[in-house]
Amino acid sequence: MGRVNACIHENLQSDIMMIPAIGHYIVNSGGKRLRPLLCLLIARYFGYQGERHIPMSVVVEFIHTASLLHDDVVDSAHQRRGAPSANGVWGNQASVLVGDYLFSRSFQMMVSDGDIKMLRLMSDVTNALAEGEVLQLSRTFHLDMTEIECLEVIERKTAVLFSAATEVGAHVSNQSAEVVAKMAEYGMCLGVAFQLMDDALDYLSDEATAGKPVGHDLAEGKITLPLIHAMNSDTELRKRVHAIAERDGYETGDREWVRERVEAGNGADYAMQRATDYAERAKEALPECGDAEIFKLLADLADFSAKRPY
Repeated sequence: MGRVNACIHENLQSDIMMIPAIGHYIVNSGGKRLRPLLCLLIARYFGYQGERHIPMSVVVEFIHTASLLHDDVVDSAHQRRGAPSANGVWGNQASVLVGDYLFSRSFQMMVSDGDIKMLRLMSDVTNALAEGEVLQLSRTFHLDMTEIECLEVIERKTAVLFSAATEVGAHVSNQSAEVVAKMAEYGMCLGVAFQLMDDALDYLSDEATAGKPVGHDLAEGKITLPLIHAMNSDTELRKRVHAIAERDGYETGDREWVRERVEAGNGADYAMQRATDYAERAKEALPECGDAEIFKLLADLADFSAKRPY
């Protein structure tokens, strides 16, 4: 991870000072580095001895960071990980443009790597991320959202990058197509579990623990699984959410009332159970053909994704 961090800073260099300033700000803002960690762990799981996994881990992190910069602008978010968001400090225009820079820098790094399979994979991933963002936007305040539709957004918007991270680690290690596919499935299931837990925490956690505003998803029009499950058996909650959608946001008292009703309807509990289901699927997908210690770490990471408090 030390080498990954050094590679991150090396590839944020630009004579346009706003680019490294914003890039370093968001990269150093306390993220878990989970996606590059997955690349490294899986490369080590298969005994990889080369160097390619370091810059490719950074490519994954840059694409993730670019998506965060754009997400915060789309969501009008002014806080991330307990600190002001980049758009809250530098403004929306700078955040969008530096996000664009990180996307283009990622593709420069992939071209330097010279592997058409990796270039195809990551171009497909960035396309899927963009589609996921548009899909989520098109379903803003979509009160008839089903669990299947909710999971589709999660897979396209979040889990696809986890899947890419795990696929990269297996690919640079020269694993068979079957093993690469299993690792991609592991990453996809882990990513879904991670996001479902994030959705549950929006209704359960507090800002100090979460490091970002909570009870905020519905205010942005996001109909997530905890709310979907609770509304299925609570007509008063559905009516209140409909009124919030009509106003395009909360009024005084809405946030806490909705959170209490979702909790009473076991919405967050249901989402956490589904996260656990996906974590189990992730562990089942792991091929037992690598280092035993790393196998346990990858299994533990799947469990963490569905049980994390932040």
